[in-house]
Amino acid sequence: MATKIIWYTRCPVPTAAGIAYQRRTFRELFAGSGYEVRNIKELGAGQLNTHFHHELDASFREGGGSPPIWAYAKGAPTRLLAITFMEEVLGIYVRADDPAASVTDLAGRRAALPVWPKLIFNFFRFAAEKGFHSALRVHGMSDRDMKFVDVAETDDPAEFINPDFADGRPRVTRSYYHEQLEALRAGKVDAIFGKGGETAALEREAGGAIRRLYDLRDAPTMADRVNNSTPRLLTVSESLVEQHPEAVTRYVQTLVRTAIWARTHEAEAAQAVAAEAGIEPADIRTCFSNFTAKLLPELNDDFLAALEVMKDFLHRRGYIARNFDVADWLAPAPLAEAYAREGISPTRPGVQISA
Repeated sequence: MATKIIWYTRCPVPTAAGIAYQRRTFRELFAGSGYEVRNIKELGAGQLNTHFHHELDASFREGGGSPPIWAYAKGAPTRLLAITFMEEVLGIYVRADDPAASVTDLAGRRAALPVWPKLIFNFFRFAAEKGFHSALRVHGMSDRDMKFVDVAETDDPAEFINPDFADGRPRVTRSYYHEQLEALRAGKVDAIFGKGGETAALEREAGGAIRRLYDLRDAPTMADRVNNSTPRLLTVSESLVEQHPEAVTRYVQTLVRTAIWARTHEAEAAQAVAAEAGIEPADIRTCFSNFTAKLLPELNDDFLAALEVMKDFLHRRGYIARNFDVADWLAPAPLAEAYAREGISPTRPGVQISA
């Protein structure tokens, strides 16, 4: 029987899929199965946008939640398998010499919203808009209390789709916020938003010229900590769920096994994630909170509620034209079977992994 190729893509953030790729764990669990897991990078630049629109058949994606929500809302035939929620830097940045002591001091001032002409879905803009919205809300303010300014980012999105820096390639020196940083330095805006491990590159590029005014990790509610990568979603082509359920289960099992391994191998996991994201291992510990405990894919009430917050914000702000019922998107059976095969059981209240 011919080998069935299944494709995957992941964001340059801490994910079990990325660590499994670096450690070759997919090979271990798929040996002799008739399936082979391969990266969409092998298909060339013409297929890189499947990372966002998920139109490539027989493929998985793990990463920030807004692109798969956008794709499903547009009709992409996908299913949601699991969710993770890893607290990460969600920072409001100002110039180092700015007198602002609190977000309240930004009233009436200008915040940057990025425009990415080369992205088919501008998740960076969603992240910034949601970040400012939540920071203002936490401080008793609203979006009307700031002025929002478009700033165009001109870099190539291919630089951060499925990166792999384990082969000795130099890390990208410019951050994903380069033009916003320049606008902030030049006084064209008074605040920018940055998230996750990307902020390590942003702060290094700034060379002390900026400071973090507020970090939404300190926000009191999960709803305010929802951003593009909080939560992260694991999605898959619907055709695989229907026609190749064993392949789907083995894939999820690989992530579960990898997440459990990472809990007792933090240094090695950090090294793998650094190779994924193009940052330093030390950045993982400062930009992400307790990352090795947050890699396990789950379906629990808190994570589903966070997904609803993200989806509803995307709908209200016009990023998606169609709202939908998350229950129609879920395919929980592979996660339940993966847990069973690995001999683990849910430990958190509200976990829903039954079919």
